[in-house]
Amino acid sequence: MSSSDREPQASLIVGSELCELSRVSAWVQDWAQRQRLPARITQQLDLCSTEALTNIMTHGSGDAAAHASILLRLGWQGEAVALEVEDEGSPFDPLQAPQPMHASSLDDAHVGGWGIPIVRRFSDGMHYRREDGRNRLTLLFRPTAPP
Repeated sequence: MSSSDREPQASLIVGSELCELSRVSAWVQDWAQRQRLPARITQQLDLCSTEALTNIMTHGSGDAAAHASILLRLGWQGEAVALEVEDEGSPFDPLQAPQPMHASSLDDAHVGGWGIPIVRRFSDGMHYRREDGRNRLTLLFRPTAPP
């Protein structure tokens, strides 16, 4: 697809309830289909948007997060697809989050803590900034990158 065929940036505002994840998934799938993205990139976009939003929705800033909105944007940055996730929760830079410890046994394993490593693994780039009291996470996906 040439750059002249690309759709302008799309955006979606969702609440901070987990039930919004299905709406986000449908929005991502629809945009990716219109952009004729490879299935692999569409799946990675869907997975990473779900992981990023789940972290915001479950680890946000208490009662304020329950009433906050989350802004998502999809668009192109050069040859990469950019997914921007913006929220007004407490400052949190996922780039500074430590890697979870691998359990030596099933008894030592605990649920959770793998969302950020999943996003790191399935995106081609990750940038964070805090601006105007909001967290702004940008994930990049290169359709031409090897799997």
